[in-house]
Amino acid sequence: MARLTSPLRWVPILAVALYLAVPIICSIAFATFPGGSFSLRAFEVLTGDQNLASAALRTLTIAAITIVVLLLTLVPAVVAVHLWAPRLRPLLEVLCTLPLVVPSIALAAGVISLLRWGASQGRGSVPGQISQTLQNPDLPLILVGTYVVLCLPFTFRSIDAGLRTIPLKAIVEGSTILGASTWGTIWRVVLPNIAGPVRFSAFFGTALCFGEFSIAATLSQQTVPVWLFTVSQTDFRASIAVAVLLNLTTWALMLLATVAASRMAPTRVIDDSNTADPAQSASPEKVTAS
Repeated sequence: MARLTSPLRWVPILAVALYLAVPIICSIAFATFPGGSFSLRAFEVLTGDQNLASAALRTLTIAAITIVVLLLTLVPAVVAVHLWAPRLRPLLEVLCTLPLVVPSIALAAGVISLLRWGASQGRGSVPGQISQTLQNPDLPLILVGTYVVLCLPFTFRSIDAGLRTIPLKAIVEGSTILGASTWGTIWRVVLPNIAGPVRFSAFFGTALCFGEFSIAATLSQQTVPVWLFTVSQTDFRASIAVAVLLNLTTWALMLLATVAASRMAPTRVIDDSNTADPAQSASPEKVTAS
C-alpha cells in the first residue's frame, strides 16, 4: 500500500483549491482590470452608495440577533438532551437537520403564505400586527427566524460534537455538589468548554446572513446580497467587486471559525504514570471553568 506521503495525496486537495480559487481570481481580475488596465474604480461604490451602509447595518443586526437566538435556544436544548434525555437525542437531531432537505425557496414560500394569512386577518388584528412587525423593513425579524432555521443543522452538529468531547455529566454533578445552579453550571462551566463550537456557530451564522439571497429577495428585504443584485442591474463590475470582498470575508470567517474550533477544543492530559498499564491509560480531560 502506498504511503500517505506520496505526492498523489495532494492531487484532491489541489483540485479542490483550484475549483475554489479560479472563480475568485477571475472575479478579482474582472473587477480590477477593466479594459486591460488596473483600476479600483469598481470599489468606489463602497463609499458612493448610501444604501450599502444601511443594508450592511441591517444585515449585521440580523446576524447578531440570529446568533443570540440560535445559541440561547439550541445550547440548553442539546445540553438537556445529553444530560437528562439521551433517548431524545436522535429526535432532536432529525428535527435540527430537517432544513437540509427543505429548499430555501420552499421555505420562503411557506413564510410568505403565513405572512399573507396574517395580513388577511385585518390591520388591527393580532395576526395582522404580528405580520407587520415581522416584515418591518428596518429590522425584518422574519429573516431572523428563517436564518435560525437554516443554521440549525450545522450548529447542532457543532454543539453536539463539542459536548461529546467533555465529561458533561461529571461536570454538572460536581458543579451541583458545589452549590451551583443548572444555569450557572451551563454558563460558567459548560460554555467555556465548548467555546470552539460556539464560536464556529457564531461565525457560520454571520457568513450565512451575509451570503443568503433567495429568501431575503423573495421577502423583499434589503440585505447586502439583495443590494448587490440591485447594483448589478446598473453596474455589474461594481457588484462583482463587492461580491469578491464579501466572498473573501466569508472565507476568512470560516477559517477563523475552524481555527477557533480546533484551538478551543478540550485537550486531553496524558498521565505518564498510567502509560505503563494500557488498561488504565484513559487520561482525564482538561476541563475549563470561568
